[in-house]
Amino acid sequence: MELIRAVIVDDEKPARTRLQSLCRETKLDVVGVGRDGMEAVKLIRSQSPDLLFLDVEMPGLNGFGVLRELGSGSIPLTIFVTAHHKYAIPAFEAHAADYLLKPYSDQRFEAAVQQARRTLELSAKTLPPLAPEVEEPRRDAMNDRGGYLERIVLKENGRIIFVNVADVDWIEAAGVYVHLHFAGKTHLYRSSVVHMLDRLDPAQFVRLHRSSVVNTARIRELYPRTHGDYTVVLHDGTELMMSRAYRNGLEAWLRQPL
Repeated sequence: MELIRAVIVDDEKPARTRLQSLCRETKLDVVGVGRDGMEAVKLIRSQSPDLLFLDVEMPGLNGFGVLRELGSGSIPLTIFVTAHHKYAIPAFEAHAADYLLKPYSDQRFEAAVQQARRTLELSAKTLPPLAPEVEEPRRDAMNDRGGYLERIVLKENGRIIFVNVADVDWIEAAGVYVHLHFAGKTHLYRSSVVHMLDRLDPAQFVRLHRSSVVNTARIRELYPRTHGDYTVVLHDGTELMMSRAYRNGLEAWLRQPL
């Protein structure tokens, strides 16, 4: 793929300087460097980078606040860079590509970049070159055509293939992309979970968690966990967690309380 365009955001100058140096060594094109959360938002919106190196604790708007400010449709592939262990779980819940804990080695940085490169290359190979209005139609445009999304267009091994939405088992959030799970395979697709839900029949697809949506026809059973959460078991044995925050959606589909 083309040279990866990166933005660096950290409130400490030595950290920014080191990241810039390492980016040069790994052949990344640094298109912006920010010192705080608000600078990060402006840089990302103006530069549309492929990759974001983002500190967590910054004055004003922290790293997670940056992602919330951007919204799900505008977040680049993100590697959090921080000196604190405690943000690891929230970072991966935010679908971070990696989590670099300061002080990190040059080798650890390179491994994170290589993983990000593979993810970006995969998305370039598997996503069809569709116009934005085709990839993410507005809700009103969809309704004008008279229904919910029935087929998804994917690019695989140089071919354009069509997947029936009814064949998708479940959908997993991956930042500005989603992973579509069906027929024992996983395919990357350019869409956020929020935009996918806008296009899917709510009688067939229900959100279980901030990072997962399930085809209700694939649910085999569910059993309670702690604190109101449930484990949802699919027909092939896949187990997904349903957060109590999204239990109402499943209860609406069942037409009865859990």
